[in-house]
Amino acid sequence: MNTNETLTLLEDRNFLDKIYQFSYHRCNTSVEAEDLCSDIILAVISAIRRQEHIDNFYAFVWTIAHRVYADHCRKQNAERQVYGVEDSTLGSGSKENEIDALIEEAYERKQVDRIFEEIAFLSRIYREVMVLFYIDEVRVKDIARRLGISETTVKQRLFSARNSIRKEVETMSERKYVLKPVRLIFTGTGDPCGNDPRTKAERMFSQNLIYLCKDKPRSAKELSEELCIPMPYIEEELDIQCRGENGRYGMLRKLENGKYAVNIHLVDYDEYDQANKIYEKHISECCQVIKDVLRRNEKKILSFPYLSSQTDLRFIMWTLNLSISWNMGARINEVIAEKYFADVTPVERDFSCVAVAYTDEQVPDMEFYGCDGTDAVSVSGYRHVFVSNIYGRRLDKHFHCGHNLARDQKLLMVLRAIGGLCVDELSETDKEIAAKALECGYLRKNGNILEPKIIVIEQKNKMDFYDLVHDFADEIGTVIEETAAELSAFMRSHIPAHLMNEYQIYAELIASTRLRAKMIEAYISEGLLSEPENRIGAEGVLMVVEK
Repeated sequence: MNTNETLTLLEDRNFLDKIYQFSYHRCNTSVEAEDLCSDIILAVISAIRRQEHIDNFYAFVWTIAHRVYADHCRKQNAERQVYGVEDSTLGSGSKENEIDALIEEAYERKQVDRIFEEIAFLSRIYREVMVLFYIDEVRVKDIARRLGISETTVKQRLFSARNSIRKEVETMSERKYVLKPVRLIFTGTGDPCGNDPRTKAERMFSQNLIYLCKDKPRSAKELSEELCIPMPYIEEELDIQCRGENGRYGMLRKLENGKYAVNIHLVDYDEYDQANKIYEKHISECCQVIKDVLRRNEKKILSFPYLSSQTDLRFIMWTLNLSISWNMGARINEVIAEKYFADVTPVERDFSCVAVAYTDEQVPDMEFYGCDGTDAVSVSGYRHVFVSNIYGRRLDKHFHCGHNLARDQKLLMVLRAIGGLCVDELSETDKEIAAKALECGYLRKNGNILEPKIIVIEQKNKMDFYDLVHDFADEIGTVIEETAAELSAFMRSHIPAHLMNEYQIYAELIASTRLRAKMIEAYISEGLLSEPENRIGAEGVLMVVEK
């Protein structure tokens, strides 16, 4: 495929729109998205010149798009560290030079010019749609008439870009493997930044190698013969899986006899299902207790000194539910440690993970809800800011652990909106950022004032907030005792001897993984929890600030 053929495919407005969608929903402003989209186009043209043959052009483009976005993030971070400010005009001259270096023929230059004109048009349309809908509160049909586009296009710009692009990228990045069809689903707890061995086990080859060491230790030679892969490749992968990300904690460990054994709790789906049912049999009983606790504490919960107005108990419960499940799990772990595993010293590390194995023939029920948090110091006039978000079946993740809060313009806008922020005081760029913060549920508009929609509290009140439902665990003493006894017996019979000191991790990440999801569905059914309108919203997002 030559450059001219590539440019012809890139000129397709629908495909170019998808590339811009990819960029826009990863950037804070349309200006930044326009630059990223242009960089992707330049990278695609440059890559085409180095390829003799391309089987799937669209998959090729998405691979490059993800690489360019990763480079964009690293470059942005480096520029902020050096300059302390962002100057969107710095790269304009260098981009022209890049085009000149890539394009020699006049007709190709015309094609490229048309592509960049289309990108500039998309940039303007996306920006105006967001601001008109979220800030000016113009109806969809009026936006369509004003901008000369269809209502469907307006709705796509507003709501469908994130989901559609994710589905397309996932479809294009599917791979076929010839190894055993065993797949691993990972989850973890603690601080994953720099300590997460899952980052080294994303490939199917890695997962099958790890799984083969599950039931009995194996040598490199045995693994080579089992997988029909030459020894040098096996030995290299074994070294990677033993070192993990931080060099100390990996998926595998090398034994004194030279063989390799799993270094994490790795269970088949049937075992995972049995362990979770130990908790799940008590869900209806726990639900009734929660009803009573909320009924008694409703006034206290609603009158808590929030920094964002909160009047819906069912919405607040998305965040308090974490406290409930963590408290219950902690109590059960305490009983297990005191009564059944007093002879075992629990392992201590920054981060721990587990994995559940399943085959293509199985349809695993792996519903779970996680919670990722991030913090920053000396940001927007606050000494310390912490933000966490819940994600799972009904909610998509806003951000992950280690997310750079100080560079997240939407979260910075939330900080500015504490106490109220007048729309008239915002610049055009700020309005676009505010629109995106409204779209993802961080903010709400009260007349002409922006205010946080998520729960915002002061650091000094954090423990009091979690204690609003502390009496829940006190009222399910029988459930805690019964669950601890049954789970302890189950773990003694299923955990390998060399991992017995990680029994608490098994209890937290294997046996109770599905519990939170099941309880959430029960709460929604009973009217104790609000049902999210969108997968990206305010539910379960907590911000804690300290002046």
